[in-house]
Amino acid sequence: MDRRDFIKVSGAAAAGFALAGCSPKDSSWGEKEQKLFGDKKKGHFSLTQISSATDTIGESYLMKTAGGKVLMVDGGYASDVPVLREHIMKAGGHVDLWFITHPHEDHMEALATILNDMGDITIDKVVYSRVTDEFLNCEPGSADNARGYYRAIDNHIGKTDFLDIHRGGQRFDIDDVGVMVLGVSNMSLKSRNYNNQSMVVRVWDDVKSVVFLGDAHIECGNNLLAEYRDYLDCDYLQMAHHGQSGCTEEFYKTINFRVCLWPTPSWVWEPAPENDWIKTRDTRRWMDEKGITEHHVSCLEKDWTLI
Repeated sequence: MDRRDFIKVSGAAAAGFALAGCSPKDSSWGEKEQKLFGDKKKGHFSLTQISSATDTIGESYLMKTAGGKVLMVDGGYASDVPVLREHIMKAGGHVDLWFITHPHEDHMEALATILNDMGDITIDKVVYSRVTDEFLNCEPGSADNARGYYRAIDNHIGKTDFLDIHRGGQRFDIDDVGVMVLGVSNMSLKSRNYNNQSMVVRVWDDVKSVVFLGDAHIECGNNLLAEYRDYLDCDYLQMAHHGQSGCTEEFYKTINFRVCLWPTPSWVWEPAPENDWIKTRDTRRWMDEKGITEHHVSCLEKDWTLI
């Protein structure tokens, strides 16, 4: 199945704090949380799910701490760069920490485009988990593009700090906001596709937590459950692979979360009848069965922001 299997999303999340753009109520910080993450964070961050400029597939998240530090996850296509630049400039024009989940164009192309023409934007650190050149050949249709993105990084070394990590559990706390990388690339997986190489990132502050799954596929999700089960519980969960054909029903029903973030275009949320290979309706049904009532979908809530 092609990675571009996706859909649109329900818009009307249940009335409540998130629709109003407010933070959730404080949750308990018990012995389990203390053991996993240390002392409760005192910082705070806002989160914007940036919508595609052209209603295409992609993923782009911008977070800003109370102290003004900016964190990015992915960024979308080159066609999303003008809008992405606006968001970054509005946030101050400087990105302190930029995470790239994997080298598909709908996740990495925007950053590569910016690196090739920075303009007024500055970037301190890019964190990614690079796959080998040989592994890139597992997806012949994407390999040349992926190599181009890596060249953009290589050509920018010395101007920006690039951290290529291959060990999960690393922390990047910033302004007393917790950031932890859970999943990293694992080229020993049997499914030889870029999605299974997705970096998975958890971010949390004084009252909320978010887990970004990127395009995590079945094996990636299973590995996460085996290695980081307790770290995956969160308030907001970014749905893997734009909400379809990503992690399994078991994965979603094993972990605890209460709000779904869908970086999903309209044609993936509501696929045409002939596109039966798009499996978003399955994921939506799983969420209904799990009792999730709050959903934020990029094609239905333009640039949704949680303050």
